[in-house]
Amino acid sequence: MFDNHIHCHELPAEELEEYRREWTLVCVSDDLATSKKTLEMEGVVRCLGIHPWQVEKAEPGDLSTVLKLLERREVPCVGEVGLDKRFVPHSFDKQREYFRAFLRAARELDLVVNVHAPDAWADVVEELRRSDVDRALIHWYTGPLHLLDTIRDLGYYISINPAVTIQKKHQEVAAAADRRIVLVESDGPYEYRGLRLVPPLIEKTVEKMAELWSTTPEYVREIVEENAKRLWRRLW
Repeated sequence: MFDNHIHCHELPAEELEEYRREWTLVCVSDDLATSKKTLEMEGVVRCLGIHPWQVEKAEPGDLSTVLKLLERREVPCVGEVGLDKRFVPHSFDKQREYFRAFLRAARELDLVVNVHAPDAWADVVEELRRSDVDRALIHWYTGPLHLLDTIRDLGYYISINPAVTIQKKHQEVAAAADRRIVLVESDGPYEYRGLRLVPPLIEKTVEKMAELWSTTPEYVREIVEENAKRLWRRLW
């Protein structure tokens, strides 16, 4: 089963190996150093990028170096990239500069974009639309419900993670979204309200989604896996 957004470079080696055996891990990066680490990982889906929280710390040349690494054949994904008005609004202009550069690369190289967008949901959707990127995933979506149809119509996806068991807004999104655009993730090993988000908790995510959809966990698993295989079709 796919975990569509996880920070593999933050996990101890033994824990990462355990998850790698059981899951298809989509490993996102935060900066140049972690992009290089992700590139060295075997048996995972590699996403390289510079996180919005890290753009101010980036050295001159980091952006161009990561963009060059994206040209490698074994890299199907840009991430974690995006915009953030919630936690780092002061660096928004630089975030947008970096995001646009990554979107151009994704368009030219036919890469999936694994996106971070807290409180910049509409901005991110507009940037994706303008860039004409073919495939994108907006992770841990808790944005406006009215944007979900636009995301669907553009051919993009959102992901739901274990926070859905306790976060009301995430529950509302999971219930309202067109099922054809919904994926699951852990965002591990991030901690949210005392909950360490790791791949095994995706089972609880699936159970909560089944409750919200008034269906079975088996049906949810089938749907999110079909969706993931469409998104990651370049892997086959």
